[in-house]
Amino acid sequence: MTQCVPSPRRSSQIAKVCVPGPGWTRIPPLPSAVADARRLVRDRLGSADPDFVYDVELVTSELVTNALTCVRTLGAPPSQVDADIWLGVETRTRWTHLRVRDPYPGALPRRRRPDPMDTSGRGVLISAAVADHLWAEVSEIDKIVHAVLVKPGATLSRADIAGLVR
Repeated sequence: MTQCVPSPRRSSQIAKVCVPGPGWTRIPPLPSAVADARRLVRDRLGSADPDFVYDVELVTSELVTNALTCVRTLGAPPSQVDADIWLGVETRTRWTHLRVRDPYPGALPRRRRPDPMDTSGRGVLISAAVADHLWAEVSEIDKIVHAVLVKPGATLSRADIAGLVR
């Protein structure tokens, strides 16, 4: 399935970019963004296994927090680029695929080894431990961080994984 979302490039015309898969939701870079993203995921997963829903919410929180950190620390992107964060949630019978888009292609998430007393720096470690697959897709104007979580009792074949990771 292909859906159209607003282009990350701003222009005088409303441009659309067609992307495969999930419905995308604009997440304005506000303090409420993480809670809003968690609520959106919880609503989309409905009556799924509560532990699975918790895991998807946790990874969503970490990915959106990383995107917000980029916004706070790197400032406004170039004027032709949409400054908002976008969240894509695709739920399937066996898995959920999260996508978090931000306008900072040079700020890739990375695993850090924070000091035990540090209050941040664990987002990628947590996401990688909880998600079954985690990767970033980078373009000239933005990046999309992907996380796939497989539902309890389900498995993904190599072909499934190849179809997700481009």
